Amino acid sequence: MAHYSIFRQELAIAYPTYGSALWEPDPGGQYNAVQVGDVGFIRRGYFQRLFNVLLPKDHPSHRNPSFVPEDHQQLVTIPDHIVKNEIRTGSRQNSLHFCSQCVTLDSRGRGTSASGYCNRTSHPPEFRSLTHKYRPDDDSQTTFSCNGKQGALLSLPVPAQGEDTVAFGDFGKWMIKHIDSWFAFARGLGLGINRMEDIILVTGRHLTKSWVNVAFTQRRPDAGVSFDVQVSGNSHVSLEQEYVRGGDLKLGPSGRVWICTISSLGSPYSEIYRARLCMY
Repeated sequence: MAHYSIFRQELAIAYPTYGSALWEPDPGGQYNAVQVGDVGFIRRGYFQRLFNVLLPKDHPSHRNPSFVPEDHQQLVTIPDHIVKNEIRTGSRQNSLHFCSQCVTLDSRGRGTSASGYCNRTSHPPEFRSLTHKYRPDDDSQTTFSCNGKQGALLSLPVPAQGEDTVAFGDFGKWMIKHIDSWFAFARGLGLGINRMEDIILVTGRHLTKSWVNVAFTQRRPDAGVSFDVQVSGNSHVSLEQEYVRGGDLKLGPSGRVWICTISSLGSPYSEIYRARLCMY
């Protein structure tokens, strides 16, 4: 299984209400950010936006007219239906580390900094752990271990702020009403969409300044990852990879970014997805 699929699957199991995470959240200039109401699909860990059900067909954000159905209809729901929230795994200081079942936070020093590697034995010089300086002058250190065949970790240097629609019933009915035509439209574009359940309707997102994605793809005793995070003030975040063994590491860019994961709700024909943690 590809690393981006492992990342998505492992975190979806561990945090089903947050959905399945995107390995590659950068929209690549095709759109500004994942928005509530977006319709699209995930390919190789990347969310491909087609159109937004909350916007008219001729909205400027629909940059590629060929990605908008000819018979596109705009969903009109209740006013002020988007509420803000925050994503955390709990109330403690390490609540910004989202780990799958086989990934464990072994130790953490003072402060909120973190560095990770997945075994407790000594390392050669090139594999020494590197401090995540989440705050200036913070030299504490955090270690993660992975004791399974595969695993995933999403680490946030700063809290993520979220947006979710409360008009979930309206979104669900709209999906059921239009899923057949959306699926036929997507297949007609020749983008390789062969399953109806691949179509995603975004009902929420989370925004953060920076992020670290880790996918452990191999069972090995020295599997590990180390990376450096430095936060300067409230706006600048710098990220640097030190090493990764037995998996893949992806660091978010500096500045304001969006983190996105996707979660699903059952419907008679497909699934409704909530995009959360959309970063870029």
